[in-house]
Amino acid sequence: MSWSVSAVGKPSKVAEKLAKDFASIHCAEPEETIKSSVASAVAAALAVFPPSWAVRVEASGSQHAPDSTKPHEKSNQLAVKIEPVYGFIE
Repeated sequence: MSWSVSAVGKPSKVAEKLAKDFASIHCAEPEETIKSSVASAVAAALAVFPPSWAVRVEASGSQHAPDSTKPHEKSNQLAVKIEPVYGFIE
């Protein structure tokens, strides 16, 4: 399975949208735990952004069982990007 979330805007609104997006995505373990950890880390980062700034968040992940005869062995890919957007005009 793979998942992806993204948003651009003021930190509080981005945090609201991403919380809903993360909650609507359901994954198999351990990907669900990884995704939940990312959601918590993103929320913590957004909570300390200056409220007047704009921010862009992109996060994605996927899980794969490379050998179907060993379903307990899985590989995971994860990417998270959180960055201020300078020069944002409302």
